[in-house]
Amino acid sequence: MHIAFYSPAWPPSQHSNGIITYVDHLGTELRRRGHKVSILTGVVDDAQLGPDVHRVSTSLSTSKRIQRKLAKMFPGWIEDTSTWGHLIGEKINELHRSEPVDVIEIEESFGWCSTVRRITALPLVVKLHGPAFLDLLDEAANESGQQKIKAEGKALQQMNFIISPSANTLAETLKHHRLQPALAQTIPNPMVSAEKSDLWALENCDRKTLLFVGRFDLRKGGDIVLQAFKQLLLADPELKLVFVGPDRGVTNSSGDLLHFDDYADTLFSAPEKARVQYLGKLPPAQIPEMRKRAMVTLVTSRWDNQPNTALEAMMQSCPVVAVDAGGVGEIVQHQSTGLLARHNDLNDLCDQISFMLDNPQRAAEMGCAARRVISERHAARTLADATLAVYRQAIAAAESA
Repeated sequence: MHIAFYSPAWPPSQHSNGIITYVDHLGTELRRRGHKVSILTGVVDDAQLGPDVHRVSTSLSTSKRIQRKLAKMFPGWIEDTSTWGHLIGEKINELHRSEPVDVIEIEESFGWCSTVRRITALPLVVKLHGPAFLDLLDEAANESGQQKIKAEGKALQQMNFIISPSANTLAETLKHHRLQPALAQTIPNPMVSAEKSDLWALENCDRKTLLFVGRFDLRKGGDIVLQAFKQLLLADPELKLVFVGPDRGVTNSSGDLLHFDDYADTLFSAPEKARVQYLGKLPPAQIPEMRKRAMVTLVTSRWDNQPNTALEAMMQSCPVVAVDAGGVGEIVQHQSTGLLARHNDLNDLCDQISFMLDNPQRAAEMGCAARRVISERHAARTLADATLAVYRQAIAAAESA
């Protein structure tokens, strides 16, 4: 079988993104079984291009460029996101002519999937990675956010095969967009087992260190982490927070966008701020070692589908405290594989973190249990079987149409 994946960027070693990681893990297992896997992306270095990695050109025809330039002159202009769907579809057709493609898998973003299916006429499976109506939060209120939500809903209504890593995300999406696809199935994302050298151990960690890996923005809850840490410092001034991730800023009650340093200044005194180490975005290869050194890894998203930051930490046997939002509660089992804090309850989040800090042996037990559960539930071999079964149904439906 020849499977074409769309990925936001490539390679995984240079980009921290859940979709890229997913495509890498699943693609590796599919290749191991002898399937042909092609990656299509718009962001990739020339050195990474080859028989399995293809750049989707961002160049437009002269007429398209003129139309776009004229359209931008009118008030209220919003980018026509279907253009990128056309470019993806054209690239897949080019690939198909040289090496026939059996099935396409693509994310739901911007509704590109419907354009790709129309242009290619090939079997297509959509995997929900972050539907806009759940993912955008404050941005959902503005015009571009509403456009994205509408485009995704309209496109998904035309899709017959929809899969999702989270049952919660799948159910919410079917309900919100009133979808009735031929197949709607939950298939968790595959994970690669952590190396033994990367496993967390109580005797090797700093029991005063908390770790957060994620963007500083509203969706990932970067501000929630800082608020919780401020509260925790009142009980233990020796705690340290290590924050890893890009700084997109958060909007305060006055509508001002505050970046990490400015936001921290509004919360902490100088001595308190000195207990926060902000490292910005780091290469993915550096993160495992940081998890090993921390006593607790925090996941505080206001909404998340199936966050790799939790899965990867759990695969390393790290104690995890997470906010129960979206699909997070499907992977963190409270008091078994980690601790869950109630959504929008800062005091409960602080209580759960304090429990981990005050009960290191229990924290270690939950970390070990997490690794066992994630290793079994997210095994690439099992999940590749389920995904291939969906591909075959999509192919059979296209052949009988």
